[in-house]
Amino acid sequence: MKAFRTIALAALLTASLTGLRAQELQNFQNRQPVVSPELTAETITFRLRADYATEVSVHASWMGYGPEAAKAGKMTKGEGGVWSVTFPRPASELYTYTFTVDGVSTLDPANIFVQRDGTRFMSAVLVDGGYADNYKECSRPGNIEHVWYYSATNDMTRRMYVYTPYGYDRYDRKTKYPVLYLLHGGGGDEDAWSTLGRTQQILDNLIAQGKAVPMLVVMPNGNPNQYAASTLQIPVKQDIKKYPSNFDNYDSLVADIVPFIEKNYNVIKDRKGRAVAGLSMGGGQSFYIALRNVDKFANVGIFSSGLIGGAGAGMAPFDPEAQMPGLISTPEKYNKFDVFYLSCGDQDNRIGGNTAFYEQLKGLGYKNLVYETYPGGHEWHVWRRNLSSFVQRIFKPTK
Repeated sequence: MKAFRTIALAALLTASLTGLRAQELQNFQNRQPVVSPELTAETITFRLRADYATEVSVHASWMGYGPEAAKAGKMTKGEGGVWSVTFPRPASELYTYTFTVDGVSTLDPANIFVQRDGTRFMSAVLVDGGYADNYKECSRPGNIEHVWYYSATNDMTRRMYVYTPYGYDRYDRKTKYPVLYLLHGGGGDEDAWSTLGRTQQILDNLIAQGKAVPMLVVMPNGNPNQYAASTLQIPVKQDIKKYPSNFDNYDSLVADIVPFIEKNYNVIKDRKGRAVAGLSMGGGQSFYIALRNVDKFANVGIFSSGLIGGAGAGMAPFDPEAQMPGLISTPEKYNKFDVFYLSCGDQDNRIGGNTAFYEQLKGLGYKNLVYETYPGGHEWHVWRRNLSSFVQRIFKPTK
């Protein structure tokens, strides 16, 4: 009898809890789900349920900055406490955005697509139907490995990301691939190029289209004192060697990373199979790495470099001869690259210095120079285009 009462009580409790959970679920199900962002052929609409709020706005990366952008992003409160605003569908691109609710910035809770840029987190939306189609997943995907390696330069075990193309087989020792060493900007880390930069998707799609040579892309952490991205919550290393600047601070790439990659991956082990490129800070690092190691790298890409653009507060105008002796006075010492690529956004305050540097090199007879500008400032939609253009040029027979 006692056992029966125990079973009956357990059944009653289970039924009660099930009923409560069902009621809780029903409460959520009865609420109309919020769709945000919603893309149509002609518009994009953002929505946020915030019935407590008195003022809500959205700021998307295509809107620019200043009072006009803030005014355009104001949202209207509607039924059920849902705020919304509709814009004409923007051009094909990957955009980021955040909401501001009564002065507090927040992500879009209806959107699971989130990106991180340093310490900032943003909701994201990919507008397809054009250029950004190469940022979508490809039917022939490669892989990105998170690799820990030992760096003797500062006695650290560090992390980098390594992209391998579709069909790469580590046991196939006969097939050798070229390697692009790709460097992030200031405030970034080894995660930046694969997430914000869409490196895997760009390479997958361009390789599948026959527009780029199958290659590995190595994305290391270019901050000498970081073991890995700050999201891993590993304290930075305090006792590292002193460097001349935040641009001239990455000798570890040649000393530690290239040997590691060439020991552990099926890659070409000469200068024709190596390229180095980077954005902003990484562009300055690429300048020193490539030009000091012309015997090791046949391709260099410098995207929106502050070193060359001289955009930093108090920075003197860029003096290429002082930074790299012989670059101007003895051009034959450096005029050996298969691709020497420079680029900057046309609204970036670094563009003047980058344009002047290109014209100077061109006037000295440097070969295989490429200079491109893209609409935009110091931002990712420029750098994704830089990467797309650069990888289509490298590791191909020179004219």
